[in-house]
Amino acid sequence: MKWTSSLFFAFAASTGALAQDSNRDYLEHRNDLGIIAYCSSKGMLPDDSAHYFAIGIDTLFGKQSSTPKGDLHEKKGRDGIVHLDGDEQTLAELAADNNVPVSEVCDQYKLKIKLSRIIAKGKKPQ
Repeated sequence: MKWTSSLFFAFAASTGALAQDSNRDYLEHRNDLGIIAYCSSKGMLPDDSAHYFAIGIDTLFGKQSSTPKGDLHEKKGRDGIVHLDGDEQTLAELAADNNVPVSEVCDQYKLKIKLSRIIAKGKKPQ
């Protein structure tokens, strides 16, 4: 599994389809949210990164109610487990498979977080 494909993220307008537990993209983004929290807890990303990434998820998929499957994907991410296309491995294993340190995998989320900050800034009352 290559991390570059799993980290591609575009904040595009939602097509109006509701994200369900069966929505693979939504579940992977919930896992990404957990991974970002994990990286933040290890000092590899700013502390508020998960907060802003969650705003990005809400913008992309619409505000969603918590679901058991979504919560599980996020929890796995917070435990340092990457979930992509039904495959799981630890962040450390993913980094080793790509011959990079874990911090470099975490760094791949910086653009997503930056985009989320821009979205959050645009949502503030003027």
